[in-house]
Amino acid sequence: MLSPRIPRFSPSFSPAELLTVAHSLTRRGDEHAAIRRFEHEFATMIGVKHAVMVPSARYGFLLLLRGLGLEPGDEIIVPGLTYWAIPSIALAAGFTVVPADIGLHSHVLDPAAFEAAITPKTKAVVPTHLFGTPCDMPRILEIARKHGIKVIEDTAQATGARMAGEMVGSFGDAAYYTFGLTKNMTTLSGAMVSTDDDELAATLRREMATAQPRPIGKALKEAMVGTAMMVATHKWVYPFAVHPAVVLGNKLGQDPIHERFGEAEVRYERAPDASRYQAPRAVQAEVGLRQLSKIERLNSARAANGRFLDEHLAHVPGLGVPTYPDGAEAIYMSFVVHHPQRTALADALRGRGVDTTVGYMSDITRSPLFPELERFDCPHTREAFANLLHLPVHPRLTRRDLKHMVEAVRASCLEVGA
Repeated sequence: MLSPRIPRFSPSFSPAELLTVAHSLTRRGDEHAAIRRFEHEFATMIGVKHAVMVPSARYGFLLLLRGLGLEPGDEIIVPGLTYWAIPSIALAAGFTVVPADIGLHSHVLDPAAFEAAITPKTKAVVPTHLFGTPCDMPRILEIARKHGIKVIEDTAQATGARMAGEMVGSFGDAAYYTFGLTKNMTTLSGAMVSTDDDELAATLRREMATAQPRPIGKALKEAMVGTAMMVATHKWVYPFAVHPAVVLGNKLGQDPIHERFGEAEVRYERAPDASRYQAPRAVQAEVGLRQLSKIERLNSARAANGRFLDEHLAHVPGLGVPTYPDGAEAIYMSFVVHHPQRTALADALRGRGVDTTVGYMSDITRSPLFPELERFDCPHTREAFANLLHLPVHPRLTRRDLKHMVEAVRASCLEVGA
């Protein structure tokens, strides 16, 4: 019997969402009604008063910075390990970015490092629930409130995760989420911001009312990409058609999946304005509503898979495994391990049928995009960025897949050494 071939991710997009797209695109209806319903149900799930659908997380982040009354020159504390677009947007809009270190294996903002980074100019902090792991929000909020600092939660990789029994995104002054095709829930593309602030929500709605609607053709194209991803990662397709291409690309020094779904890192010369973005459509909201109906089930499957890996990889020599703040209920958007020979480990894992990736995050204190951030010292960020590797943890994994992956990791670590 062929041993398992395991893709690095598997989309939440399914035939049900494809039917939703087809139904939405072949009938006429009130565009705004579906969006408002999705926003209401999303806000109810998170436990906040307002949710506003926006074109992208980065634009939602920019709107929140402005809507919360921050002014150019104000300092914003962000984790040293984050997605490049966040500091790029903030710097382009005239804000001063201050990186603070992370927990080495939790990968989320260290409250002590956050507190140490505060100056009289600090006006906001962006705790990022990276890889589906919640930050220590009670402690971060305590520090922020003491100093009068706004809290904007980056929940792009953690929709549905909880801290101390409460949904992430419900702690701070506002939060933003993103729903791309590779996330744990999707609306084909697009994002959401949430808040309990009535005035901020009204400001966001006025801003979105001025945006031009997204062309229907883009939603159709994204549905086709989602369908292709769904087929490519299917258990009857991936082992024979996709994994061999991944292994071949690996031998040639390439990562075809990363190259297909990655995004070139750029330094924004100026903050993007509304003309660059297009308002979400009803079809995206309707896909989102269907996703909401199953997100708890999908997240529970991720968490069960993650806990299995937590237990069975905890004592593999040379391997660093994730840790979680007290009270965190991670959704395991990713299962991120550390190894000093991660390239060799990735090669060995792919040879045993387990695809892997270093992901898309950046050590912004060492990025050539941000030379002004080089003066900040974030040693945990630097070490994590150099050693991290993502293991598959998506909901479609079977128990056989998980057992094979554990055996593959153990054997590969033994082969590679420390």
